[in-house]
Amino acid sequence: MNAAAPVESYDTFDAIEGVPPPAATPALVGHGAIFGEMIAAARSERLHHAWLLQGPRGIGKATAAFAFARILSGAEYADEQTDDQTTARFRTDDPVFRQIAIGSLPTLIHVTRPPVERGSGYRTQITVEEVRRLGRFFHATASGKGWRIALIDPADDLNRSAANALLKLLEEPPARSLFLIVNHTPGRLLPTIRSRCRLARFDPLSDDELTLALAHCGAAPSEGAEADILLRSAEGSVRKALMLATHGGAEIEQTLATLLASDVPDLNALQSMIDSLTLKGREASYDLLLSALMSAIAAMSEERLRAGDMAAAAAFAELWQAESSRLAEAAAFNLDRKQMALTTASRIFELRATFHGGSDGSNGAAFRD
Repeated sequence: MNAAAPVESYDTFDAIEGVPPPAATPALVGHGAIFGEMIAAARSERLHHAWLLQGPRGIGKATAAFAFARILSGAEYADEQTDDQTTARFRTDDPVFRQIAIGSLPTLIHVTRPPVERGSGYRTQITVEEVRRLGRFFHATASGKGWRIALIDPADDLNRSAANALLKLLEEPPARSLFLIVNHTPGRLLPTIRSRCRLARFDPLSDDELTLALAHCGAAPSEGAEADILLRSAEGSVRKALMLATHGGAEIEQTLATLLASDVPDLNALQSMIDSLTLKGREASYDLLLSALMSAIAAMSEERLRAGDMAAAAAFAELWQAESSRLAEAAAFNLDRKQMALTTASRIFELRATFHGGSDGSNGAAFRD
């Protein structure tokens, strides 16, 4: 997914220090089938005006979107085959590559969460003002034979007004316009937007693809137990693997797994871990904790499903959906992070106790007190 690029690139809200953002990433690892489908559609001259690039976060959707934008804008690339892995590689000295990397290609606009007006940091949503920039962009650029490309990254962050404004553009798209819409969670996208797009479903990377992508970042995992934990916990996501490697993710995953495996929840140990991860400067580690908690809920649902306990499987699936929405809302409104994590952990223990008969005599409710 990533490779070092000797070009200056613009910052984004989800940038990882030392790793080029998707706009400046010259190598797309994996996703050969779906990327090939997009290329074939472009060559057929029957390219749909809106593509929905859907799949888990950090697996290469935005990287693929920028790669596709480069090709439509005239950049050359080569397919490299290594065993069963396909890598689409671009030259970093290509003028189109360099323009996109620094955000200066006139026929491409990247709509994402903007910086805050005062101070440092970024807004928690894509606002309607950002989507209205698209109208000015299409008005100011010539249609001609070339494509005018709008990349929405990710659509999950659109607030209600922004989503409705985007929908109006999709309903009456300007001539020779192309919308590349990145989406991590299908449930956070308006069905009316989804219905106007051609779906490009991206799957998590295999372990071999993930290892190759990390090598392109200069972060190839070492062999052994730690590498196995990293690959397993990353769930096919390069972004998650990088965050795990640089922010103590493997330790967080191991500690949480130990706590959740215990019949009697160690409330003090879990609260101590949450306290340490909500300190100033540990925001990335805190995000990994939330991700680990959500992965634990999903794993519990899958475990109950395999065991044939449909009621428990459905209950954990409902908990995952409810907590996903609650945590997203908490992030949007900057609610107390410690309480958010404690409540999620408490609800996991409560639901687990419900289906285990509450044998430990504690359901974790003390977390919310």
